Amino acid sequence: MYERMLAMKVDDYKLLVTLDETKTLRRAAEKLFISQPAVSQRLKSIEDEWGVKIFVRTKKELYVTGEGEKIIEHARSVVEKESLVKEYIRINQNSIQGNLSIGVSSLIGHTILPEIVAQYLNLYPNVNIKIKVGSSQQIIEEQNDFHISIVRGNRMMNKQNELLFIDKHYLVTPKSNEGDRSLPIIEFQADPIYLSEIEQFFEQRFNRKYDPQIKVDQIATCRALLLEGIGVTVLPEIVLDDFDEDKFNLDEVLFDDRPITRDTYIAFDNSVLELPQVKAFLTLVRTFVNAS
Repeated sequence: MYERMLAMKVDDYKLLVTLDETKTLRRAAEKLFISQPAVSQRLKSIEDEWGVKIFVRTKKELYVTGEGEKIIEHARSVVEKESLVKEYIRINQNSIQGNLSIGVSSLIGHTILPEIVAQYLNLYPNVNIKIKVGSSQQIIEEQNDFHISIVRGNRMMNKQNELLFIDKHYLVTPKSNEGDRSLPIIEFQADPIYLSEIEQFFEQRFNRKYDPQIKVDQIATCRALLLEGIGVTVLPEIVLDDFDEDKFNLDEVLFDDRPITRDTYIAFDNSVLELPQVKAFLTLVRTFVNAS
């Protein structure tokens, strides 16, 4: 029976429902705008498909058989569901909905992403969003799981990359301990080349070996420690909004007379831009960054 159900077309189900409602071949043909012989032939084909009689034909009207009752009940359900789906599509065909998967570096996840997502959901409340926050390396390794990735440092291979912004870096030291060379150095997890530049800056600036006493895996943790007055470190400007310049020295970091910078990229396959929810998110990110 299941194989027969798969072979049925929606129009066949509509025919059965119409025959049940009109009770005659003639009235069903008039309602469906087809000929009476065509209705008779289609009904025979449907009954052959099911292997049972659905209607008993008399000169006066059609009578539904016991097996036919179950088949017509199923047919009515199919027709009603199709009608609901068509109505849903009609109402929502110009709206943005569906699923959106995003992978972002931890720094982006703790800074600009929450505001971007809040704006996005305010505009597109019917989109379901899945967010993965991790190191840029983790996001790159899992890039195929995401419609859109935002990473720091290097571009992603085999993706369309757009530069969102470039961060300068600042040495953050508490004014309450100004000149105290014993303050612990805090180091956050990052790629070796990036950390090497920071290390060389420290050694040039303080004329002492770079020896971090505190190591953390997230810049957000490093920032929180500094706000509690613990230690000194170098931070990208994207995380400096909450630092009171009456309490902290913020000195731009230069190495070999050039700023230490960090690029942030948004990466995606061009094919995913065919999904309206993805294209809308990308547009919002661009607008947000340009306005910042």
